[in-house]
Amino acid sequence: MSNARNLADLLARNVTGNITPIVTLTATGSITVATHAGKTLLMGEVGGNAAATFTLPAATGSGAEYRFIVSVVNTSNYKIQVANGDDTIDGSVILHQDSAATVQTFNTVAASDTITLDGTTTGGVSIGDELTLVDMATNQYSVKGVLTASGTEATPFSAAVS
Repeated sequence: MSNARNLADLLARNVTGNITPIVTLTATGSITVATHAGKTLLMGEVGGNAAATFTLPAATGSGAEYRFIVSVVNTSNYKIQVANGDDTIDGSVILHQDSAATVQTFNTVAASDTITLDGTTTGGVSIGDELTLVDMATNQYSVKGVLTASGTEATPFSAAVS
C-alpha cells in the first residue's frame, strides 16, 4: 500500500472509532441517544452563573453511555436527572475537598434520580470533574464519578423527579 493510502486508512479509523466527539452543553436541555450517547458532554454554561438541567432519556437497557465533564464551574447548579419518576440512578461517586486532604464516597439510595453539582459542597468545583452514566436496564442508570467539593462535602444525589 502507498503511504497516502495508509494515512487515509489511519485517519478513517481515528475519526470513526478512536476519537470521542465532544458536545458542549450550555443550557437546560434533553439528552438523547442520537446526539449524546458515546460522546464527551462538556457542562459549559457560559459564565457559570445560570442553572442548567440535563434530562436523560428513559432508561431501557440500551447500554448507552453518557460522560459528563465540568468545563465551566457553575455555582447555580448543574443537574443531571432522569426523564421520569420510574427511572433511578444507582452507583457512587468520590468527592474530594479542594482545600483539605479529605475524601468521601457517596452512594445513591433506592430512590435517587437526580445528581446536583452545586459548585461547592456537592461537587463541580473544578474543571475536569467527571460523571459517567450508563443506561443499564429498564428504569435504571448506573453512575460513577470523581468530583471536587469545597467546604463540607455533601451527597450530590436526591429524589427530585416525580
